Amino acid sequence: MNLLDHIAAVAELAECTGCDHRALGADPARRLAWYRAADPADEAEFLAAVLRDPDPATGNAAAIARIDDRAQRGPGFGRWAARVRPAVAAAEPVAARLAEWCLLHDAFAGKPVSPGAVLAASDWAQRRLAAAVDGELLAFLAVHGRTRRVRALTRVPRPVRSRRLACDD
Repeated sequence: MNLLDHIAAVAELAECTGCDHRALGADPARRLAWYRAADPADEAEFLAAVLRDPDPATGNAAAIARIDDRAQRGPGFGRWAARVRPAVAAAEPVAARLAEWCLLHDAFAGKPVSPGAVLAASDWAQRRLAAAVDGELLAFLAVHGRTRRVRALTRVPRPVRSRRLACDD
């Protein structure tokens, strides 16, 4: 499938009738912004289509941006993630970002998290955890954090911290 056919197929999924397919095809940044702003009825099908973008970097970046946007909205993220997980499973960086957001949501909600998952998490995820969690998980990161920066974040004195994400899952 060529790029313009791909854009037409994604536009159909997103029910976008007024978009300029040629302009989107000529500018990956514009296409990424378009993917990010879309409001499809079926998010899993849409993400799978986005990941079929002929430019894998654009498809992966757009899928990760959509995951980041949805994760930061908080409520319902766990159920949303479960629905889209099969659609992104083949795209390793996208699946990894989804898994890290699930880990963050669980930790922020006070749910138990696997030490192995915390150790396997990226620097980005460990920094977010170190800045927001407390108790045993904070102590674990103080000793086992991936980088000096993560370990240092665990020592920053702070008042009782509020949870940054409202989680209902």
